[in-house]
Amino acid sequence: MVGFGHEVPTSGLRVFDLVNLYEGCGGHGRHDSHVWNVVKPLFTGFPASFLNNLGWIARRTHLAFASMRRWIVASIALALGGAVSAALIVFTSPDRDRVEVYAVAREVASGSELTHDSLRLQSVLMPEGLDTLFTRSDGSQLQGRHASHELTAGQLLQRTDLLAPGGVADERLVFLPIKDAPPAGPGSKLDLLLIAGTADHPAVVPFALGVEVRAVATGGFVVAVQSRQASAFVYAAEAMRLVAVVAAPNAPKGDEAPIGAPDQAMAVAAQP
Repeated sequence: MVGFGHEVPTSGLRVFDLVNLYEGCGGHGRHDSHVWNVVKPLFTGFPASFLNNLGWIARRTHLAFASMRRWIVASIALALGGAVSAALIVFTSPDRDRVEVYAVAREVASGSELTHDSLRLQSVLMPEGLDTLFTRSDGSQLQGRHASHELTAGQLLQRTDLLAPGGVADERLVFLPIKDAPPAGPGSKLDLLLIAGTADHPAVVPFALGVEVRAVATGGFVVAVQSRQASAFVYAAEAMRLVAVVAAPNAPKGDEAPIGAPDQAMAVAAQP
């Protein structure tokens, strides 16, 4: 090799030796044509096999593969972590055992048709006998259905609460003569109390609670009852003295207790 008129042996030189040689010959910041013509082929003229023998290509390939392997492992770990987290959320969620079922939103009279405002969806823990209830997917089965008996607000709607499609409620209308009754209208609920005993020892006994008023007539009410109850109400209308207590709208069913003495009446009235 020749550098600025000096012959320098090149056998056995490494690339960085040639660079040092170039710099040592005054190549700082300038490209001497003689030196550059000698050094340039050393960087650009080696075949790939030679560089690979030096370990350059193999080392670069190894580094690239190691980096790729780390990315693959990290991606798999991230995916597995996400899957495990999702599974834990599903299996530990308190909503996993809950289901939406239909509940009665307001009181529905026996034989009345269900309307959009008479029912609501309610989320409950998976109850036993779920097949006896109506879930969200059963909504289409409720259209045009009628209550088989009186439905109370808040209760879960069961299949036995409804008449078969096209069925008619088994109910009868009975007139009850009631004197001095509080104001009531169609749809109101009556708690009928019987005045029994003697004049010296009267007693008040619950006769029927939550009876639905269908109409208001002169001197009393027309109420709806089941056919098996009709004869009892007719007997009470003719032979018994009934007093009506009108329940507030959407009030729960009455819980009146029998009273047979003044002290008993005072004790019950003093209860909160």
